[in-house]
Formats: sequence, structure tokens, C-alpha cells
Amino acid sequence: MTGIQFDGRLVYLWYGSDPAGQDCIAGRAGQLHTFASEDACRAMASARDWPSADGDDGVVEVTDLEPAQDWLRGKRMAIDPQAALDLWNWGADVAHSTSLPWNGGGAVGATCHDKLFAAVVPWVYKMESYSPIWSPRQLRVLREVLGQSVHLIRSTTRR
Repeated sequence: MTGIQFDGRLVYLWYGSDPAGQDCIAGRAGQLHTFASEDACRAMASARDWPSADGDDGVVEVTDLEPAQDWLRGKRMAIDPQAALDLWNWGADVAHSTSLPWNGGGAVGATCHDKLFAAVVPWVYKMESYSPIWSPRQLRVLREVLGQSVHLIRSTTRR
């Protein structure tokens, strides 16, 4: 189970892995199962015997996607790499979980994702820190992919 802070609200979702081992979120008919509380999410998961990706150790991590949304809205000048990477990855997982189309931006998108990843976990690249410098084309693709993620999350988590 996890929570996301998105569009000014906090929702909880149940996630796990599909038979191919890819992250997926519980849903049905193109909509994700969203819950207003941890307890409601746990109750449904228990009733349906849903396993979780992390073994559900009782710790619920809430991911704040709003800094990335604020950047898309022009309310922030700088991209928050953690929020942008999280929003990107949530969009891809939502698309996979609902069988909706996903466009990761091709080669430019892969470069953007790599830059976000390096900014969040620079030690993977044997750096102490990394601050991406974005080309205009990369910023355009980043906006497109993150905008697509917002649309996917918004359209599949309506109550």
C-alpha cells in the first residue's frame, strides 16, 4: 500500500507486481482502486487477498507529486527532481496497470528520465550530487511526459 499527494488530496492505493514482475496498481475497468484512508485500503486488500510488492510491513509511504504539478503550472521555477521522477514513474505504472497508452518521450525522454534519476540518486553514477542542465527540447519532452502522467493519474483516480 502507498499514498500519493496529488491535486490537493491524499489517496491510498494498493500495488504489487504483475506476473511479469512489473509494478502494478490494483484497479478495474480502466480505473484505479483509490481509498481515502489507510484502513479502507487495508480492508479491501484483506477482503480480496491482494499481496503487496513490499510485503506490507505496516509502513505507508506517501509520495508528494504536487511539487512537480506546481512546476507544470508555472508556480515553481525549478524542477523538483524527486517529485518529477516520482510523477513520471507513477504515470508509467498507471498506464501499465490500466492498459492505457504511455509515451515516454523516446530517446530524449530516456535522457530526461536518466537525468532525474541521477539527480535523485547520484551515488549510482559515482557522484556526490548532480544538478541537471536541461536543453529546451528536453524541457519540452519533460513537460509532455509529466503532463501525460498528470492526465493518467487524474483520469484513473476519480471518485
